[in-house]
Amino acid sequence: MNTCSHSQLAAPAPAAAPQPLRIPVLVQKYTVERWVSVLFLAPAVIFLLVTSVYPLLNSLRLSFYSWNMSIPFSKPVYVGLKNYANLLQNPEFITSVKVTLIYVGAAVTIELILGMALALLATSGVRAMGLIRTVLLFPLMMTPVVAGILWRTLFHSTYGVINHVIGLVGIPPQTWLGSPTQALPAVITVEIWQQLPVVTFVLAAGIQSLPIDMYKAAQVDGASRWQIFRMVTLPLLRPVILVVLMLRIMDAFKVFDIVFMLTYGGPGQVTEVLSMLIYKTGLKFFQIGQASAMSWLFLVFIFIVSFFFIRELQRGEA
Repeated sequence: MNTCSHSQLAAPAPAAAPQPLRIPVLVQKYTVERWVSVLFLAPAVIFLLVTSVYPLLNSLRLSFYSWNMSIPFSKPVYVGLKNYANLLQNPEFITSVKVTLIYVGAAVTIELILGMALALLATSGVRAMGLIRTVLLFPLMMTPVVAGILWRTLFHSTYGVINHVIGLVGIPPQTWLGSPTQALPAVITVEIWQQLPVVTFVLAAGIQSLPIDMYKAAQVDGASRWQIFRMVTLPLLRPVILVVLMLRIMDAFKVFDIVFMLTYGGPGQVTEVLSMLIYKTGLKFFQIGQASAMSWLFLVFIFIVSFFFIRELQRGEA
């Protein structure tokens, strides 16, 4: 029998110790940067949640309650959809909606027409356009509150500059902001004066970005200026016009500062736009439920208008 010594027997190799899992340096760096980003963004997100999202959701909840905060120790009482039903039968609310639609329709339409004319003039190479651009910048430098104070002084029936100027040609002084027939046109005029530069500059930038080859081809075909504008400029400028209309309509619906400083919604309800009515209902008469319902109907309407313009833009890109 052959025997083998222990020295001749091969000893089994020891099992290798498991290596610790090593995360690549790049992955570790990415993870650290991600958490640092989250840490820096967290205060802003929390601030937005506290100041925007929570008040928005809370106003939706309060729109189903009746609550008069002017009564001490009063509590909200659930009334369901009663606030919304009452608004549809409230003549003050219906009148305010009509005033708002007239205000937005007149202001945005005139701004678009005048803005297009000035944009075409700005891109035509007129020498005086540099001075015109400078003048157009002045309204943009003013906040709506300052613009309201300025124009309230200009419209003053006793010492206003406008009445002084029209008096030079024999026109008697007018009570611009106190007249039921002149107050709304006066407020619309201030809106146009302040927002016209925005429309002009955006449309001018859009016109300058259009391909010049289309214009050269139209000129070779003998098209007139009006035909070039109608058949070339307008179709190519359609996306820019839609964006301008969407932004201006949304902004005009939210007007508050100018109306507040000029007329406070008066005389009567002549200039009481919807935002002014919401302010008075919620923060003057403290009818929180009704004001919340008005705000949400207002928000839904603006969302529908925005959705329409966004759909038209997407349809044009398709």
